Amino acid sequence: MQAVEIIAALLRLSPEAEWKCLLSAIEVSLTAQHSVSEFASGLGLKEAVSGYSLHLVPVAVYAWMRHPGDYRAALISVLQYGGDTHTTGAILGALAGASGGKRSIPAEWLNSLCEWPRSHFVVEQIAARLAEQKSSSHARGQVQFFWPGLIVRNLFFLAVVLVHGFRRLLPPY
Repeated sequence: MQAVEIIAALLRLSPEAEWKCLLSAIEVSLTAQHSVSEFASGLGLKEAVSGYSLHLVPVAVYAWMRHPGDYRAALISVLQYGGDTHTTGAILGALAGASGGKRSIPAEWLNSLCEWPRSHFVVEQIAARLAEQKSSSHARGQVQFFWPGLIVRNLFFLAVVLVHGFRRLLPPY
């Protein structure tokens, strides 16, 4: 899909003047080939992207359109600008993933994911099961994984948080 088609589709989402103005800014910046930082600064976000939806959504959309098919460059450009990076990165990841699929994510990033007992293999199984479910008239059931491991993992992280919290009660805090 071309940038013009994407912007036209986004324009149909809302009649709000502010939204239309932001989409116009995206179009102008794409034409001028501004960096993501230049685009965000042009929106008045001088230091970082705030959590306001009409700040972070246009920045994520712009990064996705500025770096088509280059998940790494798009994500790095958003994260380097700072601010509400987890939300902006999630929106960008959803856009990039929807348009480029798993192959667009750098392999070393996928291979280094570690959230035991769940892994990206479990997520892939869930996605496949959901795709099967969409075309089926009966329930496909759950994806099996070692769920007791979640209890062990969560207890470990609870201990880490508690130790950190109690440590903050001591000097020099």
